[in-house]
Amino acid sequence: MDIAYLNGKFLPSDEITISPDDRGFLFADGIYEVVRWYEGGFFDMEGHHLRMKRSLREVRIDWPGADEFPSVANDLIIRNSLHDKHALVYLQVTRGVARRSHAFPSPAVSPTVYAFARGFSPDPDMISKGIKTILKKEIRWSRCDIKSVSLLPNILSFQDAVEAGTSECIFERDGLITECAHSNVFFVKDGALYTHPESDSILSGISRKNVIMIAKETGIPIKENAVQLKDLPLVDEAFITNTSFEVAPVISINNIPVGDGKPGPVTLKLRSLFRNETLKLKKTSE
Repeated sequence: MDIAYLNGKFLPSDEITISPDDRGFLFADGIYEVVRWYEGGFFDMEGHHLRMKRSLREVRIDWPGADEFPSVANDLIIRNSLHDKHALVYLQVTRGVARRSHAFPSPAVSPTVYAFARGFSPDPDMISKGIKTILKKEIRWSRCDIKSVSLLPNILSFQDAVEAGTSECIFERDGLITECAHSNVFFVKDGALYTHPESDSILSGISRKNVIMIAKETGIPIKENAVQLKDLPLVDEAFITNTSFEVAPVISINNIPVGDGKPGPVTLKLRSLFRNETLKLKKTSE
């Protein structure tokens, strides 16, 4: 029986119930975070924790137990016997249960805090061969830096990608490439990395942050400049980063090959270096 977490208690997942008056259900009024467990440790839990607290501040949800997130996540791994496996821990915090009204509840109510852990089976061989993507005009709101549960535009765009037989949807806004439905995106031109700078237009991805750090340590030039739509045919390589795929080469966009249509050397190097960082977590636990 899977064990989940709700409002301070660990319970069998099939015993958890959430009110239909919860603002997360009524308005998507909440934030979430996902952190990956690597057979013995979380990857950059500090980064995920800080981003989670920032999202709470930005949407003005007060969760007094926010500093307990790492402990809750660790307990979920232990209680679900996932210590020696790959797993993901998902946390969601909504503004809580209140009579439906656009205004915040007054007086304030306690937030609803829900979390679960699930085993995760990555397919590194499939990912390393490269993924196909589509490109669409962005339809999201203007605060993409908040990890909000308001994901309908992402869902619709990602479904388009699935129905096109691809693995991700890349977004274009005002002639610039921003990010993807659930990933950040990088491009390589003449050996240098290009990616959209941190702003309201993208989510500050944890994998993104670590890839930039690894690239700098390795001497790969980084330019946090958005790639223009018109320049896409000129890039040599592309890849996405996210918690599940880590670093995934992009071999085509809208059925048009990126570069020579194969994972490029810079992408594969960064993928290998990123994987080396995650392997340290397993070694530390042994």
